[in-house]
Amino acid sequence: MNNEPQFMQVMSFLLELVLTILAIDFISGLIHWAEDTFGSATTPIYGKWIVEPNTLHHAHPSAFISKNWWQSSWDLTLVSGIIVFVSYLNDMLTWHVVLFAFLGANANQLHKYAHMPTAQVPLLVKFFQYIGLLQKAKHHALHHQGQKNNAYCVITPYLNPILDAIGFWRLLEKITVPIFGAPRREDLKK
Repeated sequence: MNNEPQFMQVMSFLLELVLTILAIDFISGLIHWAEDTFGSATTPIYGKWIVEPNTLHHAHPSAFISKNWWQSSWDLTLVSGIIVFVSYLNDMLTWHVVLFAFLGANANQLHKYAHMPTAQVPLLVKFFQYIGLLQKAKHHALHHQGQKNNAYCVITPYLNPILDAIGFWRLLEKITVPIFGAPRREDLKK
């Protein structure tokens, strides 16, 4: 009996799973970078909603763990719902889209787990942190050091070392600043 087709199906599924998780980690990192980089507290709509909480978070990293899931994730849930709905309407709804949307809707919650005392982190999340699937507090702490301008991806521990080593975020700023005319924002210091 030849098990090669089953083995290839399992390997293909695992590769797709990993790539889907890394894709949402990258996209959430891009969003995190944009939130942390551009605008001020006085920027219309975006300033009070995004910039002000982010600068507070950089000054006091555990400030946002007191927010409930809905307060932290309503906007990501809305966007994720739109992605799922549009995918459904276009007959493109797959488990990849559902996983992408689920992790995307929970990106802020996963970020919060990296700031919570270990005793408060749910057991399943601790397990995923332990096996290296989700980011631990030690890894995320790199984002809160110095100028707070690296380690933007908050879901896995895998993309940040690569993106930071190749200077991805600084390159992105070199491209976007001339277009949008906004220099990188410096946040409040602790």
